[in-house]
Amino acid sequence: MTRNQERASADGYCIQVLIINGEVQNKLSQKSFYIENIGKGGFRFISEVGFEIEDRVQVLLRFPDDHSQEVLGRICYSTPIDDKTMAYGFSVIDGFYSL
Repeated sequence: MTRNQERASADGYCIQVLIINGEVQNKLSQKSFYIENIGKGGFRFISEVGFEIEDRVQVLLRFPDDHSQEVLGRICYSTPIDDKTMAYGFSVIDGFYSL
């Protein structure tokens, strides 16, 4: 797969998971997930919490300047990092943001 979109370092970016497949996530919304890289079409984040491919996820994307925005997307891939941690691809469905 090739990407035609510019990717950026994600220093200072994180997400909080608000809703998964229509279900409000009270516990996950209190946890921040580190973003490895980010582009206009989505981002890659690290998690010890399991997600399924095609999960529809509403997140609160937090920017380094303390700005935040809700974004709806889907989990498009997963890659193991170690025994407990996975990297997930998040593809934006709704909620434009700019880097």
